[in-house]
Amino acid sequence: MSFSVNLKEFKNLLQKVYPVVPVRTPYNVLFNLKFVIEDKQLKVYATDIDTSIVAKINIDSDENHKFVVNAKKIYDWTTISSNDENQNILIDVDNNNIVLTRGKSKSNFACVDVNDYPEFQTLNKDKYYEFSAEKIKYISGKVCNFSASKEAGRNRGSLEGVFFDCSKERLITVATDANKLSIISFNESFGFEGNVREIVPTKPINEVAKIVETFGYESIKFSFFNENILFFADDFELITKLVEGQYPDYEKVIPKEYSKSFSVERQELINALRITMTVADKTNNLTKFYLENNELRLHSEDINTNSKSDEFLYVDYPYEQSFIIGFNAVFLIEILSAIDTQTIKFEFVSNLGVSLIRPVYSEEDTKRNILFLLTPLRI
Repeated sequence: MSFSVNLKEFKNLLQKVYPVVPVRTPYNVLFNLKFVIEDKQLKVYATDIDTSIVAKINIDSDENHKFVVNAKKIYDWTTISSNDENQNILIDVDNNNIVLTRGKSKSNFACVDVNDYPEFQTLNKDKYYEFSAEKIKYISGKVCNFSASKEAGRNRGSLEGVFFDCSKERLITVATDANKLSIISFNESFGFEGNVREIVPTKPINEVAKIVETFGYESIKFSFFNENILFFADDFELITKLVEGQYPDYEKVIPKEYSKSFSVERQELINALRITMTVADKTNNLTKFYLENNELRLHSEDINTNSKSDEFLYVDYPYEQSFIIGFNAVFLIEILSAIDTQTIKFEFVSNLGVSLIRPVYSEEDTKRNILFLLTPLRI
């Protein structure tokens, strides 16, 4: 069979699914994409077993056909061949080969047995909830980066995902790596009839956020099932397994009150931390905070190389008593980089208890209820 398709549409179709193709897997068939032509639609599937995605476009073809072809080869072809994205390409398919024709140019790719490719799981989408695009991107940028998923080899279990704590009145997303923690609260109704508490792996959330950002979706729907979560829009679906295990009680670690606090310009603090980090002991990247008389002195040292550094910042610290606390500067910069306000506020119970870090919003800002926690280092 043969059909034609716009090169740009074909490229965008593959761009949605290709990130799910595994880099390493014992199942060689998963290095491929599955193409299904039916009902005047071209559907493309990718899976790494835990996460599966399908995206589709309309085509002018009355025939039905399936084929499986190497993902990297065909994806690279669409990327390199995109000088004139408005042109159409002709796709000829038989049981063993696929031929892509662009003008006078032709490329031939061998197909593998379509029966070896896993079937895509079909889930009922009647009951779903809906995010605005901004919310899923916000969760990806401000919460997912604090999950321990990037340390999966350490077998961190439930900490390798984002905890969705859903109720009738709100949706809370939480992530932690046991050193730092981030929480976003959306105090609005999403239609949950009761409490839903599930752990969603971070990579699929990031992939959905990228699709939403790249292709300009205004919203994304999602549904929870016994072992899976489904994200979907009109032209794609992504299914991923939920993370098993009990998530830590994050509410217990949030202090109800604090004894000291100060506010500071976010970028000035990042710049100062980057300077003090250059001489900090690399085993813990300790930077000490000395607070007194509306001044913050950042101090780091490395006794092995007899190096030390001090930076001074003006802060809003309205207390007569001085205060000292120490942080891992790398962790702190990660938090500060995730905040998008000019000013931030630190709140302390003691120099050993967790510290709260909040963005300070102006009256013109659209306030989001976001909170970061960081465990200090002993000094």
